[in-house]
Formats: sequence, C-alpha cells, structure tokens
Amino acid sequence: MSTNRIGVMIYDNLGLGLLHDTYQKILNPFKVYCERAGYVISFFNDTTEYLAEHSFMDQVHDADFCGLFIVYAKYGTPEVEELFESGLPIVTIGSPREGAIAVSSDNASGIKDLVKYICGERNHRKVAFICGDADSIINTIRLEAFRESCDDLGINIPADYIRQSRFKDIRDVSRRTEELLNLQDPPSCIFFPDDFAAIGGINVIHNRGLEVPRDISYCGYDGISVVSYLDPQLTTVEHDTDSMGITAAETLIGLIKENKTGDGSEITIPTRLREGHTVRMMY
Repeated sequence: MSTNRIGVMIYDNLGLGLLHDTYQKILNPFKVYCERAGYVISFFNDTTEYLAEHSFMDQVHDADFCGLFIVYAKYGTPEVEELFESGLPIVTIGSPREGAIAVSSDNASGIKDLVKYICGERNHRKVAFICGDADSIINTIRLEAFRESCDDLGINIPADYIRQSRFKDIRDVSRRTEELLNLQDPPSCIFFPDDFAAIGGINVIHNRGLEVPRDISYCGYDGISVVSYLDPQLTTVEHDTDSMGITAAETLIGLIKENKTGDGSEITIPTRLREGHTVRMMY
C-alpha cells in the first residue's frame, strides 16, 4: 500500500471515547511508536449523523488508510464486520477476530492472581463477584476464571453472591453493592467489575459507615490512574498498557509492510497485581 495513514476506531457503547482511562493509556504509546515510524494517525468519525452518509468503509477509502487499529467497536454490526472482510491489516484490543490480530490483557490470570491473594493469602471465603456487561467476552473470561479459581481452593460461591452489572456503570454497581450488603449473610469481600465502577460500591460502603477493610473488603480491576488517589488505596489488577500499545503498533506496522491481513491470532500481555489496602487478613 502506498499511504502511511492508520485509522483508529473507538466505537463504544458507553460514549466515553478518549475519556476511557485504559484506552488513553494504550493509545498514547501506540501513537508515539507509529509516528516515530513515519505513520499518521487519524480517528474514525462514529457520530450517528456522519455515519448516516459515510460508512466506515467509506471513511477507509476517503482517507486511504493502510491499516486499522480497532481499540473498541460494536462487534456484530454490519458496518464493523465489513472492515474485517476488507482485507486490510487490522489489529484489535482484546477481541480476537478473523481478519485481524488481537492484543489482549491476560484477564484470566489477572482474576486468578486476585483470588489467590484474597482467598489464598488473606483467607477470605465469602467472596462476591459483580459482573461487567453480560455480552462481553472480557466479562465471560473473568467470571469463568473467578469460579475456577475459587473451586480450586474449595470455596463455594452462592448464587446470590454473583450479581450482573455493567463495566464503568457507577450507579448500577451501587445498586448491586446494596443488594450484597443487604443479604442475611453478606460477603466479606466484593470483586468490583472495574476500578471506575468500583467508585459506586465504595460510596455505598462509606455511606453505611463501614470501615475498610475492617468491616468489608473489596477489589477492583484495570489499575486506572484515579485509584492512586483513593484512601485506602484500592487493591486491583493493572493492565500493562504501555506494552499493549507498543505491541499493537509493532504488529500492525508488520502487517502493513508485509501487506498481510490478520490470521485471527491473539497476543496476550501479562497483568500485575497491586495489593493496595482494601483487603483485610481473615483469621
């Protein structure tokens, strides 16, 4: 291909776009790496008004993109699926697809590390899990890893300890936290779906006058910047966003130079446990 312009897509249900902390932290090293390699970064326009007259493929042709970096998309929609059938070099984040290569954070290992720390090292047996979006592959991976890890430790998880919510939804996580705390036998520790949504649950806990971690323990997931300002510091799992962004850039540029499409493979980047101070030792 003759151009050096890469298209970047963040087509999310939440409408956060570049306000999404994890996306920001992946995109910055991706952008720096690509620009140093001589490529130009342009974003897709995903506003409803613009898409009514300009499909994503129209934008590909108009901008003459040589490759695509799909950070997040509404997978399954015809406009998005058309991109994967285009033969363009494509790299995605966290969503393995035919016609692309995915760069993913190791969500299964991240949850297993949390369970090992909270249940294995801190001796919690009554642990609850507030899920992310029901249709999210990331949520499926994390919930399965949670169940498997607890089972390996001989920990039974009652059905009412699993609550369905959404990623980044502070209000809904607040409601699910209320439900858990209102149980006749409430959990000693709550796994929140992500650090941002955890704010809702944390507010509920504080409003009840509960002391953390003496009265209740909890953990998040993602390692977003705001957690460093929380007191006590949140126990969470941190994505290696620098490695994810750089790996995505290296992989996409490699596909572009070789004029290849992705083979549906996945590159997994390790996570890191941040112990924080929100999980008490149970005796």
